[in-house]
Amino acid sequence: MPKKRLPVGDVVIYAVLLVLCLLLFLLPMLRPAADSLTAAIIVDGNVVETVDLSALSGDVIRSVNGCEITVTPDGVRMTAADCPDKLCVRTGAIRAAGESIACVPNRVVVILRSAAENNDPYDVVAY
Repeated sequence: MPKKRLPVGDVVIYAVLLVLCLLLFLLPMLRPAADSLTAAIIVDGNVVETVDLSALSGDVIRSVNGCEITVTPDGVRMTAADCPDKLCVRTGAIRAAGESIACVPNRVVVILRSAAENNDPYDVVAY
């Protein structure tokens, strides 16, 4: 009984899909690392405090609206919260620009921003 082979067109499609999947997986790793990160602590839509991670020599702990936020030179995490589900605590540490942690019941958000984003006066541009 002869072996059945895949048609050439199917092999090409599978190869293209494999390359695309690899590119999508490796693309975040190829981005240049941000030179300095700033953690913005936001409560009810207002920035309460910004902390420059590159200027830290040790850990900084802040308590805001029932959330305990630990800022280190390596990243930011919520170590404790008085909300019922504690999803913000289970999120873990954030380390890259654009990542965020949100405690919705306490209305607290922590966003990591790069230095380039901090100099941009516009949050969103709409047409």
